[in-house]
Amino acid sequence: MSAKNLIYNHFFKKFENRKIGNVGCELEFPLVNKSGSDVDKAFARGIFDYFSNRGFKRAEDEGYFFENAHGDVISFDNSYNNFEFSLCYGNNLCEIKKRFDEYFAEAQNYFSRENYELIGRGTNPNKSTISQNRAEFSTYNMVDDFLKTYGKDTKFPDFPAYLSSVQTHLDVDLQTLPTAYTYFAKLDFVRAILFSNSPDFDKKGYRCYRDFLWEQSAFSKCSNITGKVDAEFETVDALVGYFLEKDMFNRKRDGKYEIFAPVNIKEYFENEKYGAKGDDIDCYLSFKNVEITARGTLEVRSDCTQPLNSSFAPCAFNLGILCNLDAAISDVDGFFDENSIAMSNTELRNIVVSGKKLNKICDEDILSDFVYDLVEIAAEALEKRGLGEEKLIEPLYKRAVTLKCPADAEYNNQNDTF
Repeated sequence: MSAKNLIYNHFFKKFENRKIGNVGCELEFPLVNKSGSDVDKAFARGIFDYFSNRGFKRAEDEGYFFENAHGDVISFDNSYNNFEFSLCYGNNLCEIKKRFDEYFAEAQNYFSRENYELIGRGTNPNKSTISQNRAEFSTYNMVDDFLKTYGKDTKFPDFPAYLSSVQTHLDVDLQTLPTAYTYFAKLDFVRAILFSNSPDFDKKGYRCYRDFLWEQSAFSKCSNITGKVDAEFETVDALVGYFLEKDMFNRKRDGKYEIFAPVNIKEYFENEKYGAKGDDIDCYLSFKNVEITARGTLEVRSDCTQPLNSSFAPCAFNLGILCNLDAAISDVDGFFDENSIAMSNTELRNIVVSGKKLNKICDEDILSDFVYDLVEIAAEALEKRGLGEEKLIEPLYKRAVTLKCPADAEYNNQNDTF
C-alpha cells in the first residue's frame, strides 16, 4: 500500500475544510496528597461516580473517560497522579474556560474531602513519595510496556506518571498549515520562556524537566516522534514527506496491542514482511512538541501546566499567534536576522528548559522586547476577535518583561506573582 496516500488521508485531508479560529484545550494537573503520601487509587477513581451525577457519562468501554453533552471529557491521563480536562473545541476560548472553571471547582471539591488537591505545575512535587499509580487503560498499558521494554536503561521509565501539560489544538486551513507548523516550531523556545513550569526531581535547575524525560526515554529510539522540530516546510507535500520519516512502534491484532522495535512508517506499510494493515495507522502515536493530529488539528503540546489562575494562558497565546500569524512571522524573522541567530529550534529551547542563562541566546533586553512584542501580537489578534480572550494572557506581559517563567525561583507558582 502507498504510505504517502495513507498519511495524507489520515492526517491531512481533514485540514481541507478547516478555517482558523476554533481551539480545543487539554489541561492536565498533578493530583497530590497534601500529606505527601501516595494517591489512593480507589478514592481517585471515585471522581467518575461524582461527575456521573453531574451530567458526565462513560465514553468508552474501559471506563477511564467520561463525557458530557458539551463533548468535554474528564479522565486520568496515564496515571491516577494526573487528572485531565479535555475541552471540546469551539470558537470562544472564554466560553470554554467558563465550563472548565465549573468542572475544576467540582473536582477540587471532591478531592479536598480526603486532603487531596489539583495543583498548577508540570512535574509532581511528591515524586519521591509516590508510585506510578498507572490507570489500567489499554493504551496506557501499551505505552508503559514499550517504555519499560525499550527504555530499561533510562532514569525514569515510568515518567508519564509524574508529568502534566497543556495541549492546544488549533484549526488551520491546509494552505496555511506548512507555515503555521514551521513557525510554531520556531517559537518553541519562546513558549519555554513564558510557560516553563516543570522543575526537575534532582534539583539541577531545569525549568522544564518534561522535555528531558520525554527525549531521554525509549521514545528517543523512534525517529521523529518526540522532541523539538528543526525542519522548515513550505508545502503540504513536504510535511507528508516528514511524516514518512517517523516511526511506528505498536499496532493492534485481535483487539490487543502489540509493541515492536520502532520501524519507519514508509518501510512498515510498504514492505510486506511487516504484515501491515491500513488501519494500523490508527495506532500511530507521536509526542513531538508541535504535531499534526488525526483529528485535523495543529497541536502545540510542549507547554507545561500553569499556575492555577493562568491555566489558559498557553492556549490563548497560541490562538492569538495563529490568528495574527503574518505579524508573528515578520517579528520572528526580524529577530533572527537582526541578531544573527543561527541556532536550531532544539538548541534554543534547550538553553531555556535546562535552566541556562538566557543571554546565551542574545542580549536579554533585546530578547525581552521580542517576547513582549509576541505577547502583544497575540493580544491584538484576540482583541480583534471581540470575545474578551485577551485577558487570558495578561500574566504574560510581566513574564516577558522579567524573562521569568513559573519555574524560576523568583516566581510564586500558585498565585502568578513574584
